[in-house]
Amino acid sequence: MESAKNLKKYLVVIVNVIIMAGILVFVVLYSRFENRDSYRRQIAHFEDTTVTMEQVTANYLEGEQRICDVWAQYINGKSMTLEEAADYIRASHVLNNTSAHIILLDTLTGLSTRPRLGTSDDFAVSYERLNLLNDVKWISEIGDSINITRAYTNPMNGEQSLAFCNKVLLFDQENGSEKEAVLFRVIPISELEQKWVFPQTELVNAEISLIDANGGYILKGYSFKNSSFFEFYESYNATDPESSRELYERVTSSTGTVSMIDSHGQECILAFTPVAATDGWTMLSLVPAYDLNSKTGDLALVGVVSFGLFILFISDLFYILYFNKRLQAAARKAESANKAKTDFLSTMSHDIRTPMNAIIGLTAIAEKNTADEESTKESLRKISLAGNHLLTLINDILDISKVESGKLKLSPLTFSIVETVENLVNISQPMIKEKNIEFSFHINQIEKEYLYTDQLRLNQIYINILSNAIKYTEPGGSVSVDLREEKSDVPGCIRLTYVVSDTGIGMSPEYMETMYTPFSRQVDSRVNSIQGTGLGLAITKQMVELIGGTIECQSEQGKGTTFTVTLDIPAADRQREDMQLESVDVLIVDDDETMLTTAADTLTSMGASVEQANSGLEALGMIEHRHLSGKDYNVIIIDWKMPDIDGLETISRIRSEIETKTPILLISAYDWSDIEDKAKAAGANGFVSKPLFRSTLYDKINDLIGKESAAIEPEDDYSDLKGLNILVAEDNDINWEIISAMLAMFGITTERAENGRICVDKMRSAEKGRYELIFMDVQMPEMNGLDATRAIRKLENRWAASIPIVAMTADAFSENIMECMDAGMNGHIAKPVDIKLVIKEIRRIKEERV
Repeated sequence: MESAKNLKKYLVVIVNVIIMAGILVFVVLYSRFENRDSYRRQIAHFEDTTVTMEQVTANYLEGEQRICDVWAQYINGKSMTLEEAADYIRASHVLNNTSAHIILLDTLTGLSTRPRLGTSDDFAVSYERLNLLNDVKWISEIGDSINITRAYTNPMNGEQSLAFCNKVLLFDQENGSEKEAVLFRVIPISELEQKWVFPQTELVNAEISLIDANGGYILKGYSFKNSSFFEFYESYNATDPESSRELYERVTSSTGTVSMIDSHGQECILAFTPVAATDGWTMLSLVPAYDLNSKTGDLALVGVVSFGLFILFISDLFYILYFNKRLQAAARKAESANKAKTDFLSTMSHDIRTPMNAIIGLTAIAEKNTADEESTKESLRKISLAGNHLLTLINDILDISKVESGKLKLSPLTFSIVETVENLVNISQPMIKEKNIEFSFHINQIEKEYLYTDQLRLNQIYINILSNAIKYTEPGGSVSVDLREEKSDVPGCIRLTYVVSDTGIGMSPEYMETMYTPFSRQVDSRVNSIQGTGLGLAITKQMVELIGGTIECQSEQGKGTTFTVTLDIPAADRQREDMQLESVDVLIVDDDETMLTTAADTLTSMGASVEQANSGLEALGMIEHRHLSGKDYNVIIIDWKMPDIDGLETISRIRSEIETKTPILLISAYDWSDIEDKAKAAGANGFVSKPLFRSTLYDKINDLIGKESAAIEPEDDYSDLKGLNILVAEDNDINWEIISAMLAMFGITTERAENGRICVDKMRSAEKGRYELIFMDVQMPEMNGLDATRAIRKLENRWAASIPIVAMTADAFSENIMECMDAGMNGHIAKPVDIKLVIKEIRRIKEERV
């Protein structure tokens, strides 16, 4: 017997040792695997970042070439002499560190827009000693590609420079013929180097260089050595002719990464990608391998081994199995409870912060503009919109059972889609500004501005989708919104189609199959770094289906996502009519073709005569022409952000150069507060946010030209509420002041009872019909609202005992509402009170008592 027991002990020890060894081997292997996988992910991220930098480079090159093309197009269209062309470009300069050279092809001489270094009036420039013109590759049509020179020494100041080129035809006054010339937009290399700084995150030692097709440096990082990159690589890495040729072909024709040794003998990762906008340029990024190869798992190894030793050496095998089962069950329960708490707090933080950003920002704007009554009113109106949205979120968070059971209910009311869109844009502005995202918002065929549905649920749908697009789009990307009205198959309804597209990280096909499942998130290193719980899409889909609509999604990893929400919404009975402008000539200026077309169509439909310009320079020419002919525009509408000269500079030049007093309206999809002072100083007469609704344009234009709007904003008729007298049981002085002032705006009189006992006494002595109903607070001294309601219901006076009582309290949980109903109340309104809900409740009770 003793021998058998010893044998069992030895078996237990052996089994424990085997298990310990297995745990140790597993942890070591798993740690190595995790390190290798993490290293591969870091290399992929480094390569993606390099590609992003290339896109920034391409956008910059295209922008510089576009300026050169605009100059050339203008010169070719005006038949200018050499001197006139130089004067025009000199006047068009925005940046002080750039210049332009116009070189005659027959003499290789010409004029510069900047004087020779050390002089003030020597503008003559010669390219006779430079073999630069033989390298220029011309195009068949202006603006279809990039024409850029190799690096060369600027003959006017000796700086190393690059030049964007185009051909121009100049008029020769001596013989009356045209001469071919080359227009150079000259950019110093030092200026380019300042634009490419690697994102300083965990890649603190990363460096960027640009090379040409032969490996020569255009921009050179500190760690890149020798006169060319390929010479640098061969100097410190073992190569042969075949491997050198393969490396050259890979680096100059594809995107990827390679491992190499630098001049310090340390291993580095080189990421490379072609610059698409140029001929033969390649962007190179170099980072030490140890920056990417982070060691993880050591602490996990020590923890697992220590835990295993502790358990295995204080318990026998059977007790371990027993306790493991119980521990696993407890761990799952604790993990589930902890996850629920974490998800709840994260969701509350994410959803509440979105409208809070708008409230805080608009409050700061209102404080800054207290002297501007109109601006302050507008800020307060937007704060109210964001506050209503925030109130809905808080109500949903507090009443958790609504989300868990899927019993969200709609509260339809008449509202303006214009207010909804303005709220959407205002709430999104802080996130857009923080990430420097290119943002556009287009509307199309919006005829019915007043709709009838649950506005706050609609807000949540639109905000959730847009905020996700912004959140998962990397800095420098773009997000676009398209809202259009279409004919609905449902009688009395219009179909609103809401499309949000982004250039973000996209979603995998596998994740898209489960993306509407609560708490589901895509497995992606980039997603893991972004706060979220996976509840947004699930709740959004639930709300869309509750309203009776559909939600669709197209997405591709690395390219972006497009969500389309289609809702059939009843049109409200009240709409604005007769929005017609009287004999107004309008010029609208924007580089966004879609916006130009829709805005022009809208203005034309209201009777305006509309002309369009795609840039600030084009607009200046059109405005000057009209001014000289004595037929100024009545209104000029100008976009803020444009590629050649922006809206502020355009307005400034209109006021200073043309000296017209035509009212100018500045438009933008971005935050107005950043440029408000500059816009007013430049000469803008007003501002309006994109998108441009019909009523917004109508009111703004009439305001600018000094006419009253003929179409009056429809208002509710509240004549049925005048003369009502309501008893309000409220112990808080401020709350009483608020509710009495709100009701007074609708012609409703109120009397106050400071606590529940006073309220009961007033009802006991009141004559029949004195009060229409009672608004009852719940938490009050001496007698609370529940006890006061019960006491009123027991009064002998039949009229007093049956008076409608509505709870008006901060107790907003489902069980609190049921407690009020059980006490004999007829309704419940949660604080802070929404006056629209208060009026709706008063009318409901009036209808029930008829």
